[in-house]
Amino acid sequence: DETTDSSSTNTGAVTFLDTPGHAAFKHMRECGSHCTDIIVLVIAADDGVSDQTREVIKLYQTQKKASESRGEELALLIALTKIDKPGIDLETSVRNVDSQLLEYGVETETM
Repeated sequence: DETTDSSSTNTGAVTFLDTPGHAAFKHMRECGSHCTDIIVLVIAADDGVSDQTREVIKLYQTQKKASESRGEELALLIALTKIDKPGIDLETSVRNVDSQLLEYGVETETM
């Protein structure tokens, strides 16, 4: 299920839309990407870049161009999960995910 939460700030409302990664929610992610300022891309340390990750990267790249043409910014925040799973080597996982992301033109701060 999707999760939506809103909070008020001094500059207006902030709405969080959390969509599951599986393919059934592709349309929802596409619609949500048109009205967002920040995309939080969650990647599992043991799985790395998946089909859904690539889908979100493409959405980000498309929407970033559209945002820039309107004088707006769109940020991409990468969150690595399952780093505490037994057998996970954090440094190796970060290197692997960084390498996979770079294949799609996404550079992280750890590069």
